[in-house]
Amino acid sequence: MIFERRRERRNATRLRPAKLLTEGGRFLCDCALIERSSTGARIRAFAPVGETLPEELFLFDEVEAFKWRARIVWARGAEIGLTFASAPEQVDANEQHRIAGRFYAVAP
Repeated sequence: MIFERRRERRNATRLRPAKLLTEGGRFLCDCALIERSSTGARIRAFAPVGETLPEELFLFDEVEAFKWRARIVWARGAEIGLTFASAPEQVDANEQHRIAGRFYAVAP
């Protein structure tokens, strides 16, 4: 029997494109947002992450242009469970362009 520990049901997002960012807004890796609720998310990272990700980071949803301060609560290979530590923040057009830009990984 599987016991559900989530406080709220997560909704599938059909592999929505997203990015993981440092607290300072720097790129960590591209990912797919698999499920999301108002309290957390399950993502699939598109880069080997191993022990390289900080415990606290930001999740940026490329479709809705929102970002959440988040904390990693579990990781199994490329799949990562996050709990949100803040309400979603709307990302302005300039920051969205910078984050979604083609060469974001090498931008200052």
